[in-house]
Amino acid sequence: MPNMKKRGRDTPPLVTVGLPVYNGELTVGRAIVSLLSQSFFNFELIVSDNASIDGTEAICRAFAAKDSRIRYVRQETNLGAAGNFRFVLQEARGRYFMWAASDDSRSPDFLMQNVEFLEANPDYIASTCPNCFEGEEDKPALFVDFSVQGSLAARYLQFLRNCWKSHGIFYSVMRTATIRECDIPGQAFTAADWAVDLFLASRGSIHRTERGVAVFGRQGISNQSNAWRVFRSRPVELVLPFYRFSLYALGLMKPLPWGPWFKVLGLLVMLNLKASFDQTYAGAYAFYRQYIRSTWQ
Repeated sequence: MPNMKKRGRDTPPLVTVGLPVYNGELTVGRAIVSLLSQSFFNFELIVSDNASIDGTEAICRAFAAKDSRIRYVRQETNLGAAGNFRFVLQEARGRYFMWAASDDSRSPDFLMQNVEFLEANPDYIASTCPNCFEGEEDKPALFVDFSVQGSLAARYLQFLRNCWKSHGIFYSVMRTATIRECDIPGQAFTAADWAVDLFLASRGSIHRTERGVAVFGRQGISNQSNAWRVFRSRPVELVLPFYRFSLYALGLMKPLPWGPWFKVLGLLVMLNLKASFDQTYAGAYAFYRQYIRSTWQ
């Protein structure tokens, strides 16, 4: 497998890593070091700074000046998070592509493990390592390690049963030509990342390696208490928070036989019911903290 120690600037890399960042001065340096420490060398790192107003630019430019694999791009205006994720994908030159968040880190063998597997298994569409959240690195029992494989119905069911812990799928190493066929990157709605994952599952199996680990930060919008409100764009999402994701999933489900189709539909209904309760609880608790508890203190 190609893993060149040196390559010319005009030689396309085997892998493109896209790192969108906005005001990430506290974590982006660590994320970049994690990528530059990979045992696999033949990749480019596209850092897209979404018009940050903190020290992100200086940190990224310093790294880019020292390593020719880094291409730092500073956006003149903020593209929005979804737009920034789409930008790095559009700029990719590698046969394989991976998104990397600015507060994540990976074991040094992450790229090697997954690229080697995809090179040897052309029927798989993506590959990733076990993953955990920051602070859980020494607790293997908490690692997420499910894969998505088998028949089309089996892949959909496996994903939907594990979607709440599917960060590793979205941040997997995937075939660039395939992910570029997906029209979801650039769109902002609740569970847009799940829609990307489900698209990948519609195109083939997703592998999970035995070795390696991805460690995800806890600063993402999905971990924030206002996540439901941030992505809500229409009244129906007060009742069906995953309305747009569900419509997208139903479109992908058309090839399924009736039996598996109803199983997938049932999971979508349950996801919306759970999410509806969760966002109602989150909204009520936020109201309590802001307007009720403050009057008692």
